[in-house]
Amino acid sequence: MSLGIFSTLKSEYELKQKQAFEDLERKKEEIYAKVPGFKEIESKIRLLGVRYNLAILNENTEKVRELLDELNELTEQKNKLLAENGYSPDFLKIKYECSACSDTGYIQTDEGAKKCACFKQKLLDYIYKHSNLKLIHTENFDNFNINYYPDYVDKQKFGIDISPRENIRLIKSFCMEFIEKFDIPGEKGLYFCGPAGTGKTFMANCVAREILNKNRTVLYQTAPKLFDTISEKKVMMYKNFEETGPILNDIYEVELLIIDDLGTEPRSDARYAEFLNILNIREMNNLIKPCKTIISTNFNPRQLREHYDERIVSRIIGGFNIFRFASDDIRLIKATEE
Repeated sequence: MSLGIFSTLKSEYELKQKQAFEDLERKKEEIYAKVPGFKEIESKIRLLGVRYNLAILNENTEKVRELLDELNELTEQKNKLLAENGYSPDFLKIKYECSACSDTGYIQTDEGAKKCACFKQKLLDYIYKHSNLKLIHTENFDNFNINYYPDYVDKQKFGIDISPRENIRLIKSFCMEFIEKFDIPGEKGLYFCGPAGTGKTFMANCVAREILNKNRTVLYQTAPKLFDTISEKKVMMYKNFEETGPILNDIYEVELLIIDDLGTEPRSDARYAEFLNILNIREMNNLIKPCKTIISTNFNPRQLREHYDERIVSRIIGGFNIFRFASDDIRLIKATEE
């Protein structure tokens, strides 16, 4: 990672911590002004806490028990005052954006300090500036509307034996299972195929949101942008830009990689070789740790064979659960409603 990105992220985390402490101080001032006697109770608790720690250091067991009883009693009084004035017991707990690392970017483990998943995700977002992950704020299961999918069977029109609504209901169910089993090594990726406007990217974003909520890292890239990025970074590596090695590793090792619009990238043997390399490396990684992939494309398995090397087709058929999306063009429906 370049020093510039590191400095930027460090400043961001310092600002997050500063804001968290400032928010807590504002809450305290509000409570002190509205709840008589609360500030005095907190002062007593702080003093007793000092005496309690000294008693522990002096191994005075009887005094420790006595002070602990007093601390518990004062804490009950404090919580009672909060409740009587309409505040929750955790109102004065400091609220961090990431509870795992307390907005430091690092978590402590038995092996020492390690980058938190939130830090890794921010690093990915900085490196891949054209990431579409911002869409997860609107494209998520909270906003998923099954009613956009027709509730009638028309195999000639939609190419499936059930209604598009029942089909998307089944796809959603499989996606929820994918999310639940995400940490299990060896679980297959997801391959979404079907016409434009049938919700493939929306569903991928829904899954991305849930995986991020599991404190895992996600990288979204369209196929053209992904292959362009790889080409650019390899050229930079040849010119001895040292920071590009880890950037390429992120594509191979990010816990969830979403490749959207597969098949829209310019065709070339070099690109297909790189795609096969991505699939191979991620498949091997997924045997020992979460390293899942979602592919979204207009190509069904038959069309896939017409455009890609048999080795790529084999990797996808064997390593992904394949789902066909079918519907009228939902984008047009939404545009008409607006």
